[in-house]
Amino acid sequence: MRRARIAGCRIAYNITDGCAVVRPEGACDATSTEALASLVNSPVIQSKHLILDMSRVEYIETPGYRWILKQLKQLESDGRKLVIAGLPSSIERIFRLLRLHENIPLAADIKSALELIQSKTASQDKPVEVRKRS
Repeated sequence: MRRARIAGCRIAYNITDGCAVVRPEGACDATSTEALASLVNSPVIQSKHLILDMSRVEYIETPGYRWILKQLKQLESDGRKLVIAGLPSSIERIFRLLRLHENIPLAADIKSALELIQSKTASQDKPVEVRKRS
């Protein structure tokens, strides 16, 4: 994975199979959320499906949750997918309390997230058979 340091925040990223895998590290507070937004909105990553690997995130503050929801809406409006992978159990509990898991797919790891995106993309690409009534 490539590494970026934006506003003092460490973020690793990689492009694979039409997906951008982004892994922030440490706290996901207002400053790191802005740094994450800068990277995700860069031309390198902007046109891809997004996997957020949260395995190295210690905690997420309110701006982080807001940004995730905003990112979900933006990606969906552009026909792209967002999957969150590797949530630590303490953060996953909060995701479930906030019912974010109902709208944002969660995966155990990056491999599972890639498979999830590929399966959702493949099911959308299948032609729909229309039958005429006699």
